[in-house]
Amino acid sequence: MDEMGLAVCCLMCNAPDDPGTTRCKGCIERHSAARKALFTERASSPIQQLARTLASMIQNPGDHLADPVNGPYMALYHEALLKHQGTSQAETMEDVERLFEEARSKRKPSPIRDIANQNPWADRNPDRDEIDKALEALD
Repeated sequence: MDEMGLAVCCLMCNAPDDPGTTRCKGCIERHSAARKALFTERASSPIQQLARTLASMIQNPGDHLADPVNGPYMALYHEALLKHQGTSQAETMEDVERLFEEARSKRKPSPIRDIANQNPWADRNPDRDEIDKALEALD
């Protein structure tokens, strides 16, 4: 539901918060069909365009915080989603520093770095022996 931008439904749902339940699957199927109908063809009316805009806003509420009309609502929705997902906005400088440190420590997959780059020192510095061998090879 998060990927479709419809996590608001999960916030309002009284079913247990267990992904993969029969009830979740039913919601996902219905919402997938609704999104497909909304986004497969060109918007032919102003109301369809509005529906697309609103669907885009709820899919990424953090991207619309500066919107002059909907920004305050997107901020509330964004915070509710973060709490539902077990995270929250940083409130102090220590929280900000902790979040940046956590982000730095998580290694994102990169095909170029992980597959193409076979450098043995990609994740560590060479030891003294390896440095000496490399210097000898240059002579």
